Order: sequence, then C-alpha cells, then structure tokens
Amino acid sequence: MREYTSSQFGRGGPDGSVPPYMDLCLLSSIVHDFNNLLTPVVIALEDLQRRRAGTARELGKIDAAIYCAFRAKVLARQLLELANSRPALPEPTDIRQLLEQFQAVLANVLSPNIRLTLHVAGSLSLAFIDRELVERALLNLVLNARDAMPAGGDISIAAALEFPPSSKTSLPQRMIRLSVCDNGVGMDDGTLQMAGKNNFSTKANGSGLGLAVVRRIVESLSGGLSIISTLGHGTTIDLWLPAISADSSN
Repeated sequence: MREYTSSQFGRGGPDGSVPPYMDLCLLSSIVHDFNNLLTPVVIALEDLQRRRAGTARELGKIDAAIYCAFRAKVLARQLLELANSRPALPEPTDIRQLLEQFQAVLANVLSPNIRLTLHVAGSLSLAFIDRELVERALLNLVLNARDAMPAGGDISIAAALEFPPSSKTSLPQRMIRLSVCDNGVGMDDGTLQMAGKNNFSTKANGSGLGLAVVRRIVESLSGGLSIISTLGHGTTIDLWLPAISADSSN
C-alpha cells in the first residue's frame, strides 16, 4: 500500500494550474461549441438505442458510441472547469445533508453492478466549503472510481472529523476527511506519484484532468488531498476540508 499527499494545503501549485499560454476565453468558447454539436448526436444515438432496431452487433456499436459520447461530454466539462475556475465561496455546510441529497446524482452515473454506500460520522461538525465545488469534486472522483472497476465493485463515501496527515502539513486543527474508496484496479508507485498532475491519466485515452480539477478545488478551500492505493486492491482518495469548531460558531 502506498500513499501520496498534496503538501500544498490552501496553496495552488504550478502543476495544478492552467498553462499561462492558454487563451482561456477561447478555450471556453470552443468547449461550449463542442457541447452544442455533441448534444444532437447523443439525442439521435439514444433514440436509436430506445428503438432496439438492428442486429446485436449494430446495437452493440450504438451502445459503444453512446459511451464514447458521454466520455466526450465529461472531458468537455472538465475543460470548462479548468477554464472557468472561479473564486471559492465557502459557507457553513452540513456534509451529511450534502451527501444524502447528492447520492442520487452519483448513483445515476454508475452501472448496475457497482454499489454506492455512504458512511457519515455522528455529530459531524459543519464544513466551511463551497458546496457546488465539493459536489463537482465528488462527481469527478466517483467517475474515476467507476472507470477503475470495469467488472463492477463497491464505492464507499465516508465523512469524519480527523487530523490531516501530520507528517505532510503543519495544520494543527482537525478537518473533515471526505473519502471516496473503491475496490478497483488500484495504482502502482509510479502512477501514484503522478496522480493529480495535469495531462496525466491512468487510462490509455484519458485526459488527466479529473483529479487535477479535484486537487485545485480542495486547495482553493484551504484544504488538501491524499491518496492511498494498492495495485489490484483499490484506491482511497481523501479530501481534507475545513471544519467549523463548536466554539467558533458564536
């Protein structure tokens, strides 16, 4: 089992930022146009899928095309997240309520052979986060976990109040540890060291943007990210988020 921890709690890094030569306005415009062109393609494919007309081979090709179109839309969304990053707007947030309300959205992107469970510690402190950004980070992590389990498996999301990795940060206060754990393929040492960097992906045709987006989000919230993974046994990604202590609420 190997572990990687982002050492930049609350500080953006050069390998987590958008390259300075990129024209972000142009990128945003291109991605919007790409999404607009892709939408009617997806609608047409889904219509063909509902009709179930054709041979088994032809239906298989339609299913594959829909999957590829979905992945293209995910990539477009990730590009937009990098291009249109906005300042975080943190506010007191009930993590249990966030997870219970967002669970249906997450379950909707999973195949029937993947089970999603939630585990939230009792009397959990409120988090001081931007809810929309954290939901975006969770969606990216669940998509990554799904792709790591092509034959199915289990994804668990847990939340508890703990101290962040003491050897990696000088922050003394406890934080909310929001974990996404899967029992998929896992990562070897080399992959783990590269995880979270722009343009690096564990998938042959991946963009490498998903985990980079997550890292930028948690660092914008003065938090951090750590990864524990064992090749062949799965991966746990921890988001360390600021918590509101009881004595600071007055």
